[in-house]
Amino acid sequence: MLPVSQITNDRHFHTTLWSMVLQAGGGEGARKHAALDELCRLYWKPLFVYCLNKGRKVEDAEDLTQAFFEHLLARDTLRVVDPARGRFRGFLLTSFKHFISDQGDRASAARRGSGAVHLSFDIDFAEINALSPSMELTPEQAFDRQWAFDLIDRATASLRSEYQAAGKEQWYELAVGSQAGASYAEVAAELGSTEEAVKSFVKRARRRFRETLEREIADTVGSPDEAAEEMVYLIELLQA
Repeated sequence: MLPVSQITNDRHFHTTLWSMVLQAGGGEGARKHAALDELCRLYWKPLFVYCLNKGRKVEDAEDLTQAFFEHLLARDTLRVVDPARGRFRGFLLTSFKHFISDQGDRASAARRGSGAVHLSFDIDFAEINALSPSMELTPEQAFDRQWAFDLIDRATASLRSEYQAAGKEQWYELAVGSQAGASYAEVAAELGSTEEAVKSFVKRARRRFRETLEREIADTVGSPDEAAEEMVYLIELLQA
């Protein structure tokens, strides 16, 4: 895994995710549905893991998670969300807790057949099996840690795509990606290049990964200061 570091400035701060939230809350028709569907895709895992760590069965966790996003769509809950209030992570978990407290185990599942517009909750069964409760974490900690894992995954996928588009996929995979681990000299020989070139590539890739991760985090908060705090917290989660 590429290293992460603390945010030192606000040059990457923007509001892409919050813009998506606002569109999901105030948009119309297909655009609104598509925005909320994307939020579901990005955040179902942390909510699902939270349910598992609350002692829910897999099928109940899946039902509750999907029903929650459908609830947001049906009730226009996101219409009144204010990005200035802070972290999307905190808003989402608080809303989910309130939703669960108002539902019976099967009441939320029944909602799925009530005629509401459904989201394409397309989850691979292998992904579900890979998510399991932890005896060492509270449900809230499990939610946060899955959030951190997902941010790292998205930043990594984004960086890989950049190098693929630039025709540098082999450099990426051998130097910092899935095939990394060999010495600079070995990587240079494989690429037909020099150790110095490989070292420079790794340095640039690490810097770009940090920038990409900062952008992912900035998308989920209301200010640069909160973005910096989230980066510190993410590092703590990954080191725990």
